[in-house]
Amino acid sequence: MTRIFLLLAALVFLVVGAIYLIQPAGLAKAAGLQYTPSGLTDIRATYGGFQIGLALFLGWSAMAASRYPAALVALLCIFASVGLGRLYGVLVDQELSTFHIIGLTFELVITLVSAALLRRSPHTPTAA
Repeated sequence: MTRIFLLLAALVFLVVGAIYLIQPAGLAKAAGLQYTPSGLTDIRATYGGFQIGLALFLGWSAMAASRYPAALVALLCIFASVGLGRLYGVLVDQELSTFHIIGLTFELVITLVSAALLRRSPHTPTAA
């Protein structure tokens, strides 16, 4: 189950990251972002590059059960933080768009599934 979750997440992040890398304006508009050519470069790097990197890490992690806990902790930390940041922004900026509802739902699901799988994992991350 964990391997399937990690591979599915890797695929989603790879596809979304590639879209941000290749066509950043479309997703930027959907999020309500205004942009300049310099801003598009930053969107490509930050949203595209980060998600592609995360996808590669998740794919690599899915290849060995001993790496599952690290991948799940990474997903848990990243998406709980992104979700809390989005929720804070919605509360402070007082605007809840469809884009934010979809984002919050996705972030909550990733966080909860990661936490549940981590609790069931027989492996524990080792300290370096």
